[in-house]
Amino acid sequence: MHLFCLHHAGGTTASFAGWRFVGVQVTKLGYRGIDFPSLGAAADALAERIELAPSPRLALYGHSMGAALAFEIGLRLQGTGRLEHVFLAAARPPSGTYDAGAAAAAAASGQALSVRAREVLLEDLALLARYPGRPPARQLRVPATVLFSPDDPVVPASEPRLWADWCAREPRVVDVGEGGHLFHLGGPGIMDIVERTLSVNASV
Repeated sequence: MHLFCLHHAGGTTASFAGWRFVGVQVTKLGYRGIDFPSLGAAADALAERIELAPSPRLALYGHSMGAALAFEIGLRLQGTGRLEHVFLAAARPPSGTYDAGAAAAAAASGQALSVRAREVLLEDLALLARYPGRPPARQLRVPATVLFSPDDPVVPASEPRLWADWCAREPRVVDVGEGGHLFHLGGPGIMDIVERTLSVNASV
């Protein structure tokens, strides 16, 4: 199994420092919003990179903006027969209504960032704001796990369950407890969920 991780807007691959699992190769994918004309173009480029991996079994984990990318990459790779699971964390479904979330993320994060880090965040959010989304057509055919925190100030707790309208199979929705928007940075709990899920897949 080869797991590809996509960070949040303004983040880096360091978001997934320490992510190691027995029997799973982990690749942390970096991206910069300023490098792509659209989120679709970013998904195209990243999907091409992922498809070059020699492993016959693939999985994706996307956090916040990374979840939007993971969803789009998943649509591009699901026809290969190699993609087995997609984790969608701290994200609204891709309805195209990202402006409010982008503004909230900038407001929540801006005071703690350096000038350059804030610039990167806004560049990434600008790319996300241009993403038109997809209609709720249950188009993601591979199994999905949706993770959310009830105290996330950016994504209301009611939003994650709406992902079901974009997934052909009912996604597993997991309340990870308190942790805010970047709950994957707070401890081993998220890694445990990922590891258990991929272990079940490996045994099937």
